[in-house]
Formats: sequence, structure tokens, C-alpha cells
Amino acid sequence: MRRYAPKLLAVCRARIGRDEAVEDLAQEALLRGLTHLCSLEDPARLGAWLRGIAVRVCQDWLRARRRRQIPFSAGNGEYANEGTCGPADASGPHAEQLEQEEQREHLQGAIDALPDELREPLLLFYYHETTYDQIAEMLGVSRATVNARLARARQLLAFRLAHLTR
Repeated sequence: MRRYAPKLLAVCRARIGRDEAVEDLAQEALLRGLTHLCSLEDPARLGAWLRGIAVRVCQDWLRARRRRQIPFSAGNGEYANEGTCGPADASGPHAEQLEQEEQREHLQGAIDALPDELREPLLLFYYHETTYDQIAEMLGVSRATVNARLARARQLLAFRLAHLTR
């Protein structure tokens, strides 16, 4: 569990974006994996097998979430202007901290906008310090494919972030 939990967190994070449910989904994937461990045919593929379980757990969660969402247009808009304020004072001592937070949010938004096949290896590599070989094993692809996906993800991020600052 200690070995694969961070990787499953990255998989779930890549699939559903920033959400409080990421930890619960990764835990659910680990639980399902432990429950069905006897069905694992090749113990050497444990990482890829658990990743597949995590992907299915996230897909199930997303499907259920779509079913229970109520569109904003269905409301009468009575809360539309509640809690709004004027612009924040950008001259205070926290301006630099606010700017850094805004930059992090832009970066996170750009990462969230990446396709799953690019976002997942990116998060595994940079946020969970997973090696190319480990990522290749988890995703069931070659090391060269991992390298290509990371290069493409970096390229897209650089492009998107450069256009945000203009």
C-alpha cells in the first residue's frame, strides 16, 4: 500500500482534477485491489493492475457525479450575486503571495486541461517523483512513450502558460 498509494493518488488526480474526492477514490482503488488480489494473474504487473482499478473507480465516480449534478440554469439565480466583493487591494503586503497563488492556479488549470494520457505521466513524474520505468510499467507503455508524453505535456504547458501572460 505504501508503495502504490502515491501513484494511485496521482492517477485519480489526473482523472478527476482538483477535488476533495481524490484521496477517497485512491483509497477505494486500494481496497478493491486488496479485496480482489486473488484475481491478479501476474504479480509483476501489480502496479498496472492497480492503476486499471483506479481508472475504473474514477470513471464510476465521474458517471455518478454527472447523474446527480443539477445545472446552474435550473436554479432561479437567487444566490448569483451573494458573497461578491470589489477587487482585492493589490498594494498590500500580501500582493506577492496573491500573485504566486494566482500563478499556481494558472499552472494547475493548465495541467488540468491536459488530456489524461499526458496529465497522468506528468503528475506521476513531477509530483510523485516516479521514474520513467515505473511510469511505463504502471501505464503499460514503453519508456520511450513515457518520454514522448512528458515532452508533449511540457510543450503544451509552455504554450498555454505563455498565452496566459499575454
